[in-house]
Amino acid sequence: MNGVRNEELSKRFGERFRKLRQATGLSTREFADTAGIAYSQIWTIESGRGNPTLGTLEAIARALNTDMPGLLKDL
Repeated sequence: MNGVRNEELSKRFGERFRKLRQATGLSTREFADTAGIAYSQIWTIESGRGNPTLGTLEAIARALNTDMPGLLKDL
């Protein structure tokens, strides 16, 4: 990828993340508070426009009660 963000992968992850978050019953703001991540960052990731760091992915996984492999499954 030579430093270029894979937009399709970002969109797929965003969609998967949104579904997992919605399954928790938490709003975007509630999830952001639970995960310790800025609301705007959650929105950006879910919309497929974000490129989360490993630390952010770990915080998301923890808040979803899963691990990194579970979070990234089927991408």
